[in-house]
Amino acid sequence: MSTIIHVYMKFVYNFYASLSIVVIFIFLVSCNSIDSDAKKAAQLTNQSIEEMATLKLDKAQISYRKAQDIIRKYEEKGKADEFMPLYRKYRDEGKYIHQ
Repeated sequence: MSTIIHVYMKFVYNFYASLSIVVIFIFLVSCNSIDSDAKKAAQLTNQSIEEMATLKLDKAQISYRKAQDIIRKYEEKGKADEFMPLYRKYRDEGKYIHQ
């Protein structure tokens, strides 16, 4: 009987260890995705501003809408609190690079 309990306990331990690894991996991928999307949205926003300054209004509108789509995705998911500070940081960094 103790062998069955030992095997069962080992199974449970391995299951939770595997589950923990999967959860950590998903968390890390999710954080990387937010950072990547924030950079992309910031880049598109700055690109839109540059295109407006050079009177490429159709391109500016396309860039702006793409940036807004990315931002809206995080607002709808309820993750705007995580996304917006990163977006603002990258948007503001990009302003000084292009000037």
